[in-house]
Amino acid sequence: MLIILPPSESKTVGGQPGPVAVDQLAFPGLVPTRKHLLSTLEEMGCSFLAAQEALSKNSGSAEAAEERIRSLDKMIGIRATQHAEHESNAAVASSELLPAVERYTGVAYDALDPTGQRTGLPLPADARARLAIGSALFGVIAADDLIPRYRLSAGSKVLVDGQPRTLRSQWTKPAEGNRIGEELARWREDRAADTDGAGGGIIDLRSGGYRDLGKVPGAVSLRVESEYPDGSRKVVSHFNKHYKGLVARELALAGGHLPADPQSTGELAEAFAHRIGDVEAFVEANFRTEVRNPGEVTLIVPAE
Repeated sequence: MLIILPPSESKTVGGQPGPVAVDQLAFPGLVPTRKHLLSTLEEMGCSFLAAQEALSKNSGSAEAAEERIRSLDKMIGIRATQHAEHESNAAVASSELLPAVERYTGVAYDALDPTGQRTGLPLPADARARLAIGSALFGVIAADDLIPRYRLSAGSKVLVDGQPRTLRSQWTKPAEGNRIGEELARWREDRAADTDGAGGGIIDLRSGGYRDLGKVPGAVSLRVESEYPDGSRKVVSHFNKHYKGLVARELALAGGHLPADPQSTGELAEAFAHRIGDVEAFVEANFRTEVRNPGEVTLIVPAE
């Protein structure tokens, strides 16, 4: 199985010496777009540094420099207090590297606990091999792919031929199709062949913005709802990533296969729901699941 996590805007600093080896990352069909976006992001970061230098010299071009900085802030999606993110982007092609699952931080990754800081039990290599992460910059990467620190989200824009362009336009160009979806479909076909059809299931835990960069036909998503004593339910928003991190951890640790279901017949969704229902910690916490349609499993948790 492959469990695709959402990324996070917050990232750990440091790591081993770079540069990032783009050609060695998982899902090699995404290499051309990765290289294009890395180069573009680096150029945008360097453009910020040049504008910042112009401001520091108090030259006659200060007004233009201020406008360039405001424009770059808007495209990347940051505030003036976050300008260190531009500096990270300027160094993205050469900066230090960490495994992706350790680079990203935040609610989902606290729950996933890849290094065992919360649970005392780091995820072993075979569990990490079942995890992938969606990324605006890299498309989808394996948990142990070595990546730099950067700032780029699904809602960001990049400069292409001097014009702001959405990330979706870069990952789903009409002439090239849905590259992320096609690459993951190839992964599924390979795994299904290796397991005589028993494996190859893809669980897509990405948020909507990242799924829009490359939808995966036949993948199953997870919806989280809280249930109140009167039986009413409400979609979980604030803790959504927390529950997805917990589910990803337990599925990765449990191992085994989930069936490939490219036609979305519901076989994968039922198997996914059953697998969640078998987790002892979830049973004790009164979590349960429902399958409302072939492409989605609902995790129902007690309201807090």
